[in-house]
Amino acid sequence: MKRITTALVAGALAFGALAAPANAQTNYAELVRVLNGNVKTMDCNALRTVVRGAGLANENTTRSEFVGNVNKAVGEDAALRLVAAPTVNTLGDRALECGIVKPDEVTPLNQAIAMSSQMSSQAGLPEIRNLIPALPTR
Repeated sequence: MKRITTALVAGALAFGALAAPANAQTNYAELVRVLNGNVKTMDCNALRTVVRGAGLANENTTRSEFVGNVNKAVGEDAALRLVAAPTVNTLGDRALECGIVKPDEVTPLNQAIAMSSQMSSQAGLPEIRNLIPALPTR
């Protein structure tokens, strides 16, 4: 089952890459931009089918739980999680927009992460929420 889930997650993350121009594959930033752009516009029914079919979310899953489930499927390699984090977060945002997952409970920590991520993004720096998955979990 874990192999199937991992394959489905990889497929969902790669969905947008299929539309990427060949020369974008040599430029990581451009590839991530194209991939995230395609995730942002991904059909909600297709995303729901992939997410629910992989067992990554159900009707009671919150956005952060979903992102955590996708990160678990990505694996424990910190470098891979760091590279995948922007796309995983974009996938979480799209799942929330599509009503596939529920919004997270509003807590001071969530608000601080959202505010710092927004400020980092505006300054052209990596969003803090994209760095958190690379932190050791043990």
